[in-house]
Amino acid sequence: MIKTELRIITGLHIGGSDDTMKIGGIDSAVVKREIYANADGTINYNGTGKRITEPYIPASSLKGKIRSLLEHKFGLIDKQKELYENHRDSKKKKKVGQVIDSDFIKDCNDEILKKKAHLIITLFGESAGSGDTQNIKITRAIFRDSFLTKESRKLYLDEKIKLSEEKAENTINRVTATANPRFMERVPAGIEFNFEVVIREFKEDKKLPLNKTTIELGLKLLENDALGGGGSRGNGKIEFKIYQKENRDIAQEIKDLITEIEGSLNNGNSNS
Repeated sequence: MIKTELRIITGLHIGGSDDTMKIGGIDSAVVKREIYANADGTINYNGTGKRITEPYIPASSLKGKIRSLLEHKFGLIDKQKELYENHRDSKKKKKVGQVIDSDFIKDCNDEILKKKAHLIITLFGESAGSGDTQNIKITRAIFRDSFLTKESRKLYLDEKIKLSEEKAENTINRVTATANPRFMERVPAGIEFNFEVVIREFKEDKKLPLNKTTIELGLKLLENDALGGGGSRGNGKIEFKIYQKENRDIAQEIKDLITEIEGSLNNGNSNS
């Protein structure tokens, strides 16, 4: 298990559904839930205490982004494009841009990439009816929804922080120079969420003890990228408390983890 706190460094936007649209209001809200909170910031499951609406980070957003970053970093997406972009089979062509599945392992001629793909599928799973339909694989990584820490919730109850902010964004017509403003809701910087991912271990995994190492690589890639929408516009920078230290060189940390994983794979350690 990896259990830590996820801190927002720049405003985070993970979209939820809007019940109503108000003139001059938020165009894109963040995903939220309603809970009852005690004065100390803990949740009251008996339905008493203060009822509040608070943002959270869905496990699917975390799992999907981390998987995507790993598939890119492992070189699987480039190889997938090479294999299927001009394929004569229309079903194969549609695989470009999709998650890596067991068909990739069958079609790929690079042994290290096949092992990396197997590692990804073992950790994150694959959709029913795709890839290898003969063998049932039990997904190793279980991501939890990330909810506010009780400390952040207490700060909100004490009216010391806000749980949302508006960010105005404009698109500019290049011919008329007119602006088209829209308003995005974000979770402000400084808010902290509990983060947890459980890594199942089975007997066959002892042959390739890379599951936790690969997840750690994914978390550090996420720190170096962005979570949620608008990452290229400054949104979604996050950090995990477990990895924070002075004079940190995250690029070197990522490089060291990749070297460790590839070294193990090159040495023939494989559960495929």
